Amino acid sequence: MGLRGIYMNLKIREALLYDYNDVNNLVAEVHKLHVKNRPDVYVDVDMPLAQEYFEELLNDNDTKLFIVEDIQNKELVAYSIVKIITTRSIQILIPSKFAYIEDICVKFNNQKKGIGRLLFEHIVGYAKTEGISSLQLVVWEFNKNAIEFYQSLGMKTRNRRMELNL
Repeated sequence: MGLRGIYMNLKIREALLYDYNDVNNLVAEVHKLHVKNRPDVYVDVDMPLAQEYFEELLNDNDTKLFIVEDIQNKELVAYSIVKIITTRSIQILIPSKFAYIEDICVKFNNQKKGIGRLLFEHIVGYAKTEGISSLQLVVWEFNKNAIEFYQSLGMKTRNRRMELNL
């Protein structure tokens, strides 16, 4: 099946309460990658997305939890949490409103099929309708595949957060 066939079977929508288990399963995939690479930061837990937090996301007017579902196979294949953030108005900074991608994930066995690009383009469209000046995210330095993916979408490094473990 070509990309066109795959896209015809995909639907992007906002998550609903009944999507919790499926979203949590995707969060768990990403969480395992983070635990493996940064055990000094992440705790290995079975349910990394608390249901209370999921419900808060659904009820937050400044947050969208988008999901991509494969309607033919009736499965969730990707999700993203996008928050609209307005910077504080302080004398030395130009006020801005940006979209922050808190999470974006494509199910491992569905990667490299254009689904992440489709979801990203949906997020860009959403951000434009909200009058957003930029789209931002944070990616771990170890996650070379994600960095390459974001660069292929036109994203550039804005700043770098560094650490010294003591």
